[in-house]
Amino acid sequence: MNAKEDFLRSGVMANTDRHEYDEAVSFGSFTLFPTERRLERSGSFVQLGSRALDILIALIQNAGQVVDRRMLMSRAWRNIVVDESNLRVNIAGLRKALGDGEDGVRYIKNVQGIGYCFVGQLTRERIVAESSSRFAEPSPRVHSGDFAPEAACPQGRDEVLRTLASDFSRHRLISIVGPGGIGKTTVAIALAKRLSGVFPSEIHVADLSELARGDTVALTLARLLGLGDLHHIPVACIANYLSTRRALVVLDNCEHVIDEVTSMTTQILAVSSATCFVLTSREALRVRYEHVCRLSALEVPPGPELISIELAHTYPAMQVFTRRALEAGARFPQTTKSYAVISEMCRELEGVVLAIELAAARVATFGLTGTMTLLGTRSRLQWQGCRNAPARHRSLAASIGWSYALLSEQEKSAFRRLSSFEQPATLDAVLAAVANGTGDLSNAIDVVEGLVAKHRLHIQPGPDDLPRYRLAASERIYAREQLNQAAPDKRSVVQLNGVQRICI
Repeated sequence: MNAKEDFLRSGVMANTDRHEYDEAVSFGSFTLFPTERRLERSGSFVQLGSRALDILIALIQNAGQVVDRRMLMSRAWRNIVVDESNLRVNIAGLRKALGDGEDGVRYIKNVQGIGYCFVGQLTRERIVAESSSRFAEPSPRVHSGDFAPEAACPQGRDEVLRTLASDFSRHRLISIVGPGGIGKTTVAIALAKRLSGVFPSEIHVADLSELARGDTVALTLARLLGLGDLHHIPVACIANYLSTRRALVVLDNCEHVIDEVTSMTTQILAVSSATCFVLTSREALRVRYEHVCRLSALEVPPGPELISIELAHTYPAMQVFTRRALEAGARFPQTTKSYAVISEMCRELEGVVLAIELAAARVATFGLTGTMTLLGTRSRLQWQGCRNAPARHRSLAASIGWSYALLSEQEKSAFRRLSSFEQPATLDAVLAAVANGTGDLSNAIDVVEGLVAKHRLHIQPGPDDLPRYRLAASERIYAREQLNQAAPDKRSVVQLNGVQRICI
């Protein structure tokens, strides 16, 4: 019995006694199977993102009628508030996939100020559910999401990509971990592209960031593999399906569904000796055989000394800043003085890619010196990024807030209190602040360990070779705002005044 036969016999397919008939909807050379969430063109599988497929199904269900933009957004982004630009991007992608407008063929009409309407000629056919629930081979390489062309060689990441690519000879589960905005997704996608020769037939990439519940992780992978849209699917069945396949699965943004991802990947790896996983997360899975790559910030110039323009361009952080500033329309003198200011900003932003790009985009409006001045204010948290970026990457506040929401209540409280440290602190000082006068040292140690694991609290060497602990500058601003809003924690500021004397 092959993997697909085993999958069919496992009983996870739609029950034909309960759903005797399904509907196939044809238009032009396309056929849509709404129940399976499957689109074919002349019998061949058409890969669509889940959002685009939601939109297409909603439009066809209301063919000939104008569907309000808000209704389409609620269908595609359930319980998630997104900018309308996300809808426009998915409509554009859907039109491209359908060849809308080619040779005069039109399927989707834009009704200005209202919404969209499906205007194609439809043919509906009732089919037996069992026959419609067939499987087709996944497309040779499946990607979910929009990946920038430069993702194949992101700035400053060549060495880590070479190392990770070589690691696949020894490891089948690689987790790329680090704080938000550090560039984990870009590195994962670049790694997948670099490994296309090792996995010539199957590379699958899924963004898990918008999953509202962990129990949909397996369903997401099933869809990604082309196994249809099922209400429930045992992980064991997916594992059996992958057991003989040489596949690379990239699961991006796992931190909020980390327990379910851990369970699923370990089950699959136990059965399949050929499938490999690359995960990105703000914390590691902490399972046996996991190989963890802790992604560091981009390299920045080490000090305030003036450096030549040629030397400045050798630092990845400087490269990212100048590229993004020029893309945003900035113009500034190509002098050592200009690059000294850029160097200072990159150090202040600690080499974090997202923070650097957001600051660079302000230069066209405020100039280099003006942008540097604004970095010292809370406005840096609210600077808006690209409209088509994921919601969590449209500002530093959104990125830090995403991670903050995933902390336990004790970790949130400690994170807020630690904002009172203006300098890197000793472990004793941090534990005293976290314990907050309770004397519960054991619990404080657990909380500190959790904050470090989730990249909320950073470690650096001290002058006595003992570690020091600190919040990143942007995180400290965010944590201080949260502290000011959390009345019960305000009393800890007074206690910390004495603690800070042993921080240096």
